[in-house]
Amino acid sequence: MGKIVGIGGGHYDNGEITNIAEYIVSLCGKKNPKFLFFPTAGFDDIEGDEPILNTYSALGCNVSIMYLTKNPAYEEIEKEILSADIIYVGGGNLKFLMDTIRSTHADIALKKAFEKGTVMSGYSSGMMCWFSEGYDDCDDGEFMFVDCLGFLPYSSCPHFEGGRWPEYADAVKGRHYSAYAAENGAAYVYVDGKSSVICGNEGGQVYFFNKQKNHEKELFGGEPQI
Repeated sequence: MGKIVGIGGGHYDNGEITNIAEYIVSLCGKKNPKFLFFPTAGFDDIEGDEPILNTYSALGCNVSIMYLTKNPAYEEIEKEILSADIIYVGGGNLKFLMDTIRSTHADIALKKAFEKGTVMSGYSSGMMCWFSEGYDDCDDGEFMFVDCLGFLPYSSCPHFEGGRWPEYADAVKGRHYSAYAAENGAAYVYVDGKSSVICGNEGGQVYFFNKQKNHEKELFGGEPQI
């Protein structure tokens, strides 16, 4: 069935999405869960990711980091992934993220973790990677659709409130999948077959684009019970 919390974006350093982090930790049902962070989309540079790591450490997690660009042996990757209670993928270049996940065969271990009930989470590229495809500006600033892990059979887009990201509303029309787009401060939640939304302390929305309705945008609402 599986558990996924995909955050559209937002800030950890000012408490904007701290309540979402608390929800992610609560989903695994452990007092001191193992939190495995993937900075892969940022080319394994963790500068700027300190607020994420500090937040989950403060929530009682035992934080560790997986550096896929160092090309560790698959046995090591699988061991780390399957021993984690929470897997969190950071933001950055979605295409690089997916290329690296596949080249190291981490996708095989991630699927095993998802199927055993590990909490899969992340923001921006770390939101999109769990879907069938994501929409990201990863090709010299030009937006493109990237094939992702496919744990959720939808297209996806983060940061939907600003910049060029709202262009997704037109770009997604005619795509094979229905779609979800999350603003900063909002997260799409999938728990054991049920989908819902959780909003950060400063708000944020998630939208649904139904391919059966020509991908017209509609608000996707409702908070999960914690």
